[in-house]
This record gives sequence, structure tokens and C-alpha cells, in this order.
Amino acid sequence: MTLFGDQIFTKRLVLRRIQEEDLANLARWSNSQEAHGPYLSPDKQSLQHFRDQHTAGSLWCDHSKYFIIQHKNGAPLGTIHYWLRNETNSIGVMAIKIACPEERRKGFGTEAQKFLIMFLFQRLRLDAVDMYTDINNVAQQRCLQKLGFEVLDSLSYADHKVHRQGFLYRLHRKSFFEHPIYQHHYE
Repeated sequence: MTLFGDQIFTKRLVLRRIQEEDLANLARWSNSQEAHGPYLSPDKQSLQHFRDQHTAGSLWCDHSKYFIIQHKNGAPLGTIHYWLRNETNSIGVMAIKIACPEERRKGFGTEAQKFLIMFLFQRLRLDAVDMYTDINNVAQQRCLQKLGFEVLDSLSYADHKVHRQGFLYRLHRKSFFEHPIYQHHYE
């Protein structure tokens, strides 16, 4: 993992801080079922909403960072973000959206998650990282298992007024440092 200021570089991707020119894409993706796929519900936010968040600094602050995932050639393909749990700053929660359907199932989501996880454990020194996934999102469940996560709980939750069943996965700090996928990687 190579980190330069507000960017994380992987072999094929750049995870970077959201800029003003990204806000139109965020608004478009926010309102697109296609961008969310079958396991996420559109949050249906306006361009002004994202402008307000960007101006207020809530997309990039001490307890939460929202990244654009883009190819090294510059084409954006989705978002990934993390936030620290309210009850403890030692556990982070991640969420990812590969918004371009043609870019799914190419390993970009796994790559982005892996390198953000490395950042969270190595730079922020978190004790654990959590991720939620829909019960039917088998591809994400396989990805999380590959990344060393374990199922912590099954639960019901509201995803923008859509009732879903899902799983809470957790990766503990000790498991992160012992898992071979984080020890051997190519940048």
C-alpha cells in the first residue's frame, strides 16, 4: 500500500478523497438502482446534498473518510468509505459500492477493501473492522471470508426503508496481522 496524503494507491486502483468534480457522479449514483445493484438501496440524495456535505467537511473528517475508487487511468468506478463506531473509536465500519456494473466481478472491490483495511489497521491502529452484507450477497460474503472476516451476527436492518436480512462480519486486529493476504501483496 502506498499512501500519499489523501490517496491510497494499489496495483490497479487509486482510492482518493472526493473532490468537487466528483459530486455530480455521487448524486447520479445515489439515485441509480443500477449503481447500487441488487443488495443495496439507493439513498436518493441530491447534488446539493453532496455539495453541502463536501462544503461542511463531513465527507472527510477525523472519524469518517469517503473515497472515490478509480482506475489508475482515472476512470471512477465507485466509492468506499469508513467511519468509526460512535461507541468506540477503536472499531471501524466499511462500506463499498462498485457503481459501474461492468466493473463488478473483476476483483476491484476486493482490492479496494483490502488496501483500505490495511490502512485502517496499520495507520489508524484499529482493534477491529466491521462490514455488513445482505444475506443474498454471496460474492461479498466470499470476498469478506477471503479477507479474513468472520460472521459476528445475523440481523435484520432497514436499508433506506427497505427491510433486509444480512450478516455483520468482523476482522480483528490479531487476525489481520496473521492473515497471509495482508502479508503478501503487490502494489
